[in-house]
Amino acid sequence: MVTETVETEGAGMLQKEAAARLGKSGADLASMSDTDIEKLLFEFQVHQIELELQNDELKRTHHELSVSHDDFARIYNLSPIAYLTINEQGLIKKANIAAIQLLSRSKELLVGKRLGKFIHPSDQDNYYFFIRDLVVAKNKHILNAKLVVKNSEATTSECPGFELYGCSRALCSYNSDLVYVELRSTVNNNYANDSEIYLAVQDVTEYKYTQETISCLNKKLEKKIFEQTSKLIESNQELTQKIEEFNYLKHQLWEREAKLTAIFNASIEGIITIDTSGVILSTNKAVETIFGYSEQELVGCRFDKLMSPLQKKKQRHNVTANILGVIGLTREIDGICKDGSRVPLDISLVEYALDGANYFTGIFRDVSLRKHQEQQEKEHLEELAHVTRVGLMGEMGSGIAHEVNQPLTAITNYTQACLRFIDAENPDLVQLGDILFKIHQQALKAGQIIHRMKNFVSPRKICRISIDINTLVEDAVGLSANAFKQSKIKLELDLEKNLPEVTIDDIQIEQVLLNLLRNSIDALKDMPPTTSRKIRIQTSLKNINEIEVKVHDNGSGIDDAQKDKILNPFFTTKSTGMGMGLSISRSIIDAHGGILNFKSKSEKGTLFYFTLPIKRKI
Repeated sequence: MVTETVETEGAGMLQKEAAARLGKSGADLASMSDTDIEKLLFEFQVHQIELELQNDELKRTHHELSVSHDDFARIYNLSPIAYLTINEQGLIKKANIAAIQLLSRSKELLVGKRLGKFIHPSDQDNYYFFIRDLVVAKNKHILNAKLVVKNSEATTSECPGFELYGCSRALCSYNSDLVYVELRSTVNNNYANDSEIYLAVQDVTEYKYTQETISCLNKKLEKKIFEQTSKLIESNQELTQKIEEFNYLKHQLWEREAKLTAIFNASIEGIITIDTSGVILSTNKAVETIFGYSEQELVGCRFDKLMSPLQKKKQRHNVTANILGVIGLTREIDGICKDGSRVPLDISLVEYALDGANYFTGIFRDVSLRKHQEQQEKEHLEELAHVTRVGLMGEMGSGIAHEVNQPLTAITNYTQACLRFIDAENPDLVQLGDILFKIHQQALKAGQIIHRMKNFVSPRKICRISIDINTLVEDAVGLSANAFKQSKIKLELDLEKNLPEVTIDDIQIEQVLLNLLRNSIDALKDMPPTTSRKIRIQTSLKNINEIEVKVHDNGSGIDDAQKDKILNPFFTTKSTGMGMGLSISRSIIDAHGGILNFKSKSEKGTLFYFTLPIKRKI
C-alpha cells in the first residue's frame, strides 16, 4: 500500500509539472493546420507510450529497490557483525541488533549518543584521530580499540588461558567489562550532502585473548626450548663422554671376561649352568674333579644325572623348585660321581635372564672334608662330655651312694626278717612271700640306679630319640634329690603338660640339666642357714617351633666381671671346678639347634635357660 501511494503521488506531480511546461511552451493549437496537429498528436502519443514504458520500468525498478531495501534491512539487523552509522561529530545515527547487543544498550539509548563514550580512556586519542582522518581524507581506515561495556552480571577474573596453559598474570589478564573490537570504516555523503561514517565493529576479544595466550605460550615454549636445548647440549656432551667411557669399559670388559674365564676354570668349586628344564649348558674344570665327568659328557644331559636316587625322586615333578632348591640359599645334597660313589655337596643357586630366557647357575662345593671334621668335632665333644659326666658323678658320689644305700639297707632288714620267719615253728608263708617280694623290688631299684649311672658315665655314640622333656627333668631331679636334702633347698617344678616331643640325645640333654642344677646347688649351699634356698625348674612352649627350659635359683647371682666369661671354656668360679660344664652344655645345645643363655642380678639370683626344637611331623 505504501508503494502504491508513493507511485500515485509521483504520477500526479509529474502531470502538474507537464501541464506547467506545456503552458510555458506557448504552442497555439488554433493556428496549426490539421496536418501539423495530427503530426503533433502522433508525437504526443509516441511520447506517452514512451512515458508509460518508462513509468512501468520505474515501477519495476522501484519495487526491486524496495525488496532490496527490505532484504538489506533484514541482513543489516540479522548480521552477527555490529554495524553503526555515525555523523561527523561521532553521534550514533543507526545501529543493528548486533551493535545493540555488543554495547549492551537498547536502540533508543544508543541513537544520539557519542560512540566515544564507549571507547576505553586509553584508546580515546586514537579514536578521535581515526574520526578526524575519516572526515578529512574520507579514506578507509581500521582501528583496534577497547570498548567499555558495563554488564551488571560481568565479573573481573583471570584469563581462561591462565589455568589451562599456566600463563603469567602479567601477560594474560582478562576483564569481562572490556570488549576488544576492530573498527572498519567507510565514508559517504547522504542526500543532504552530509558526511556519514559507516562502521563495521568486529568483536575480537576472544582472538585478542587467544593471541595473548599464544604469546604467553610462545614465550614459555621459547624458554622451554632454550632449556631443552641446553639440556640436549649437556646430554650430548655427557653422551660423548659416556661413549668414551663405554669404549673404555668395553675394553675392560674384554679383559675382565678373559680373567673371569680363567677364574671360572681355575675355581675349586664346581659351576654348572642349566636351563629351566634342567638341561646342562656348560661346566667348569672343577666339575670334572668333583664328579669325574668331562664337560662334553655332561652338556645336553639332565641335571639329575649328578644326583642321588633320593634327590631324583624329590625333583622329578618340578626341576626348578625341587632340584635346585630355594634360590639365594645354600642346600645340602648327595651327588653321584661317574664311578657310582656318593659325595656330599653344598649347592647354591642364582637365577638370571638373558635375551628373554631364564637360566640357573649352580655352584657345587665338595664338603667331604668338612663333614669329616664335623664328625671329629662331634666325637671330641662327646669325649669332653664324657669326662664332664664322670667328674659330675664324682661330685654327686655321696648322693649316689646314699641312693644305692637305701635299697641295700632295706634288703638287709628284709633278709633278717625272713630269717626270723624261717626259724619260727609255724612260719607265715604268705607274709614271708610279701617280704621276699619287697626284697626283689629293692634289689631291682638298686640295679636301676647302678645301670643309670653306668649309662650316664660310659662312652657312647650320639643317638637321638623322641622324648618328653619333662621326663628328663624328673630324672635329673631324681639324681640330685639327696643334694637338695643335704643343702636344705626347696625345689619347685612348673612343668607344662602335653608338650610336644623333642628329638634329642637324652643323655646329653640330661647332662645339661644336671650341670645347671649342680651350679644352682653350689650357688645356694654356702648361703647363711637362715636364708630361704629355692630352685625353680620350668618347661613351656616358647613358640610353635621351640620348647624352653628354665632353671632359676635365688642365690647371690653373677657379678658383672664374670658375666662375659661365664660361658667360656676353662673359666670357673669354683675352687675345684674345671670350667667345662657350661661351655660343654652350650655346645650340646648348639648341636641340637637350640640356644643356651642366662640372666643374673646381684643378690637376686641367676636364671639359666635353653631352647630345643620340637619334633617335626613328617
